[in-house]
Amino acid sequence: MTLILDLPLYSTDLTACGRCGETAQLEQMFRCSGRTWICLGCITEAVEAHRLAVVAGRQV
Repeated sequence: MTLILDLPLYSTDLTACGRCGETAQLEQMFRCSGRTWICLGCITEAVEAHRLAVVAGRQV
C-alpha cells in the first residue's frame, strides 16, 4: 500500500539526505536523478574527494 498526499512541497518542508541521512529543509537540498535528495555537505565532500583523487592520479 502506498500513501500519497496531495499536498505541494514547500521550501520549509523537511527531508532526509539520501547519503548521510541528516534532515534539512528542501531549500538546502538538491534533487538527485534517483528521485532522492542530497545535502550540500555531502556534495562538498564528494567534490573534494574527486579533486583529491584527480590530484593523486587515481580513479574515483
